[in-house]
Amino acid sequence: MTQDELQALTRRPAPGTHRTRIVVGGLPTDTLADLPPLRDRLLFVGLNPSPVSVEAGHYHQGRLGRTFWRRLMLAHVLPAATPIETADDALMAAGHGITDLLKLPTPRDEATDAQLTAGVGPLWQKIALWRPAAVVFVYKRAASVCAGRPLRESWGQLSGVALGGRPCFLMPGPYAPVAEVDEGLNFLRNLAAALPVDRA
Repeated sequence: MTQDELQALTRRPAPGTHRTRIVVGGLPTDTLADLPPLRDRLLFVGLNPSPVSVEAGHYHQGRLGRTFWRRLMLAHVLPAATPIETADDALMAAGHGITDLLKLPTPRDEATDAQLTAGVGPLWQKIALWRPAAVVFVYKRAASVCAGRPLRESWGQLSGVALGGRPCFLMPGPYAPVAEVDEGLNFLRNLAAALPVDRA
């Protein structure tokens, strides 16, 4: 890795559009740039960006994605009045970060396991460089691919799963029962409150 590549991978973008262009399969492709966390903050990991999010230049702008931001507000990871249209900027302002396992945008969860698995190595590299306190998966499929096995947990800490020495957690699924969502968000609230503050 060159010094320029390292700087690009660790640079924390300013607020604004996070659209970027990468080469996928030899073709220039618009996607969303990684938003690295500060050391000892949380790194949220999704599956891949939706075209509507790429068009907006901000993460999780589809229907399910907007639910993710509302949940982070309920868990006090983000302020309650955070505008959803720019919630990834608020996430960065809080020191946290976000990325996707696969950078190729698709309207649905249609990536193959092989495509998602190809993103595990780059994710490990990012975690090793960014050194978050923990990795929080937005969707169970991404967590299962990174774990290399089916997961019993439907939310919370993933037993026996760590990436780059960092513990891994799973948010409740988008269609989880209300009681499960409440429990999972309370867990996330406690996780965020327990983060170290001396290096934030």
